Amino acid sequence: MKKFAFMIHPRIAEDVGRRVGKMLRIGEDWGMKLLPQGPAEWLIKHLPGRLGFTVCSRFYVRDQAEGWIIAILLTGKQMRTLPIGFVQKRILDGILYAQDELGVERVGLGAYTAPMTQSGIAVVEDPRIKIPITHGDALSAASGVEAVKQLIAAKNIAIKNATIAIAGSYGIVGRPMSIMLSELRPQKMIFTGPRPTMLNKFKREMGQYYSGEIFVSNDNSVIKEADIVILTTTSVDSIVSPEILKKDAIVIDMAQPHNMGKNVCEARPDALRVDGGYMTIPGINLGFKMGPPKETTFACLTETIMSVILGDKENHVGQVDVGFAKQVYGMAKSVGFELAPLTNFSQPIVIKTEEVYYDRKAALAVAV
Repeated sequence: MKKFAFMIHPRIAEDVGRRVGKMLRIGEDWGMKLLPQGPAEWLIKHLPGRLGFTVCSRFYVRDQAEGWIIAILLTGKQMRTLPIGFVQKRILDGILYAQDELGVERVGLGAYTAPMTQSGIAVVEDPRIKIPITHGDALSAASGVEAVKQLIAAKNIAIKNATIAIAGSYGIVGRPMSIMLSELRPQKMIFTGPRPTMLNKFKREMGQYYSGEIFVSNDNSVIKEADIVILTTTSVDSIVSPEILKKDAIVIDMAQPHNMGKNVCEARPDALRVDGGYMTIPGINLGFKMGPPKETTFACLTETIMSVILGDKENHVGQVDVGFAKQVYGMAKSVGFELAPLTNFSQPIVIKTEEVYYDRKAALAVAV
């Protein structure tokens, strides 16, 4: 049976307390009380060697693959603020354990373990790493595009009259999504990102793919012009506030941690937020709660599983190959994986319009 591992990390310090509560069998709430935020952050920062990561679960994908979820014990905030060498060493320790002790054939990089290793480049350049690595962002991008296509059909959107905005447009997921979405030929595309030089360079690149109107800005408030908004930034906080969304906007939140909070959904019930990058793997039980609904997981993990099942020996790191991104969704479907039913914070969605009633999970759905 083929073996793989997938790297994650606690989003916030409270996640560490939950894990402690589960390990001690005292419950997650008591675990958070036992290890509140400040002490939790200090503790995990100072954990040495093997204590710097933990095996969260071991699970099987049908009879085809055996997998491990390994958590690198640094929060998202710590990964972004601690010295990069310290963070990369902690991540590499977990990967080397998976390779040398568990005998895995591939490792996937989840959440910030990818951007903190230059999208995996720093991993494959380490001479100790002998196995292929993937950040899984090709399938993340492809699944996000598939979600947009489903929503366009479901809400009967005239895409040639619509505006699409991508926040984090030149990033690891934003770039391939921008290129693939440009093929839908919307009327206008808006690209945002924090670095004006990179934005202008990306605008020139997009001119090779798209002949419509392009607007770039380092101010995310410009998304208020967009009918469809794609969120792909690595911000640790929400970047969307209620006042910067157009009426009836559709928002695909690809980010982990999320770029749009529940408070915005509550303040703007007309806007539809959709969890991006969720794939269905029938029958899978990760043995560890990661957020997505039952039999559903993140596209980056799904790509890791798909790659090991198909016997792919290539590294998929660095900038996403758009040609590969266009193929990878079909590859995933070939092994029985597909875009998950659409959800908002893991709650099923029903979409209603005058012309269309779209419901992929009517028995469990909540109306929006």
